[in-house]
Amino acid sequence: MICPWADNGALTGFLERQQDVLSSQDKFALLNDIALGLQYLHNESVVHGDLTGSNVLIYGNGRACLADFGLSTIVLEFIELCEAPEDNEISLSSECDIYSFGSITLQVLTCKVPYCNVRNDIVVLGQVIKGKKPEPPKESQIAPRHWGFIERCWLPRASRPSVGDIVAFVACERQALLNIDRSTGI
Repeated sequence: MICPWADNGALTGFLERQQDVLSSQDKFALLNDIALGLQYLHNESVVHGDLTGSNVLIYGNGRACLADFGLSTIVLEFIELCEAPEDNEISLSSECDIYSFGSITLQVLTCKVPYCNVRNDIVVLGQVIKGKKPEPPKESQIAPRHWGFIERCWLPRASRPSVGDIVAFVACERQALLNIDRSTGI
């Protein structure tokens, strides 16, 4: 697989380096790019299956793009993305990507990876298996409507928003931020 060079690297590192300068508008621009990329994949009947901060690349102009989609068919570390159906078979579906988008949203809005307060990967895996969802870092000031949206992405599969709902939510939040900026003259 070949893709263009992304000057700013992966989302996780980009957020760590830029957390003090990224505005809410910048963060929702990133989420918009990710949501639109996910919508494109789902419209083409492709499930990403491994949507993490390591698989979102940031170009020099600050635009985000999805990378490594489809690799999940050979990677088995996606248990946290999916709930085991009643027949105990784990399968990838677009709902798995929706769950991951919730985690990406948490990461972008807080500039911290989910479970950042847990230092041991084994403990994280244990929390995931037990169904314990990540919490926002204590120092973050995440808006209640944004937290509510994230939690909707983590609901049982059939109750999660569609990718179209995600695109609409992000667009609505971006527009609200533009309106605030216009009214304050920023």
